[in-house]
Amino acid sequence: MKTTAIVWLLHLFMPFSLSWSYGGTAKRSLIIPAAGENISRAKFVSSLVAASSLLVPVGSNAFDGGVGGLGKTRPQTGVVFRDEEAAKSTTQSSSGDVTYELLAPDGSPAVISFLAPWPLLQTAAGIESRDVSGGFESAFVQVTELQKGSEIKPSQLKEAIFSSKGKFGMYGSPTDIRLREVSPGDSKTPAIYLATFTTLTPAMRESDRKAYISAATVGNGLFLLVTTTTAVRFSKLESSLRRVADSFLAVDAPKTNLRNQK
Repeated sequence: MKTTAIVWLLHLFMPFSLSWSYGGTAKRSLIIPAAGENISRAKFVSSLVAASSLLVPVGSNAFDGGVGGLGKTRPQTGVVFRDEEAAKSTTQSSSGDVTYELLAPDGSPAVISFLAPWPLLQTAAGIESRDVSGGFESAFVQVTELQKGSEIKPSQLKEAIFSSKGKFGMYGSPTDIRLREVSPGDSKTPAIYLATFTTLTPAMRESDRKAYISAATVGNGLFLLVTTTTAVRFSKLESSLRRVADSFLAVDAPKTNLRNQK
């Protein structure tokens, strides 16, 4: 509404045509006709829509949202940092590994680490490594509550990862979810699951995806690493995605006197 008002205000005083181009894309123009000059409504609206891109920064930092960074609201990942200031300064090692200290729902401290082959994004939504060049691949951490001594159930994974409040549910809950265990895991390695599902993109188009889900427990916390890409790209990248999934580790953290420590 503000853009439209400004354009029509300019229209009252002077005619002009504003043109621009960026990033090697085709040149665009915003046409403001002089008062009384005939111009089709379709032509004017088309140029106005193109001009709206002037109001959007060409480059920006990562922001909260669904996979690919686009979402209506901040997804609920369940991630609680043991030391938020320390988490903000976390970077990848030369080999791409990252390590964080988190808290389980009952306050039990946990150290989690994994191989992050894509840039580590600093967002308020939690921990995510994403292919920012194409936006297809990503790995993110999800934390949910699990009764101590309870076994991990596929239904719990579905509820934690594929609800409308999660990263895949920004435009509606995923559908056609199929989940199977590919590695049971043990005290030193995570359990690995493979999920196939369909989610909606910001353009409200269906997107078939696959994801490896790495699962480990600390306290009453179920710590998950979700490594995902599109179904079309999965077969080509399966071995590298599995390497990320296998790298996930979640163990008890050393005892300290930090806030929230139990």
